[in-house]
Amino acid sequence: MTTKQKVITLQVIAAVYIIGSTIYNNLDGIDWLSTTTGMLGLIGNMFLVWKSKTTFAFNMTNNVLGFVLNFQNRFFAEVGMNVWYFGTQLFKGIPYFKTNTDEAGEVITDGVTNKKALAKQVTIGFAAMGLFSLLLKGNMVFLDSFQNGIAIAAQNRNMGGKADGWLLWIASNLINIVVWGWVGNWVMVGSFIAYAINAYAGYLNWSD
Repeated sequence: MTTKQKVITLQVIAAVYIIGSTIYNNLDGIDWLSTTTGMLGLIGNMFLVWKSKTTFAFNMTNNVLGFVLNFQNRFFAEVGMNVWYFGTQLFKGIPYFKTNTDEAGEVITDGVTNKKALAKQVTIGFAAMGLFSLLLKGNMVFLDSFQNGIAIAAQNRNMGGKADGWLLWIASNLINIVVWGWVGNWVMVGSFIAYAINAYAGYLNWSD
């Protein structure tokens, strides 16, 4: 099986899973905010896997809705992250995708994993978001902030065309599964399982 076939297969699995999970968890009434947030995020990330500029329309809308959803649940580190995601896409991701393309017009990505850069960025992100969440007395401060430290590094790496950002997204999504399972939001749990599957597809495609 080629890398392209593997990526397509993983994305189909992710899409089928999130649709099935969403339908099952909304049998007693649709949670429109969680459902829309989860679907927009997955669609946006699927486009990102394929290095498509369309990713920004979906993911930036997802960031706005995620800001509202996380604020409602008092995950203040996550609230800060939604602002971070939006800003890095606007000021780093969009410019990178416009100016770093090959002769065929495809965005150029770097498949080399830089462990030192990842560790440094995760540490800085964890400290910053932990302080932010503590000051606002958020819920599950340590786990929420650790997840966001990972996500800060993941976002920064991806918006600079680095494939290793997808590895961090896998870790971030696994932690989010625990966080949202803790508050009983199974729509979001399903979303992050699908995100994790898609992140692996992204790593494969960006490293190829």
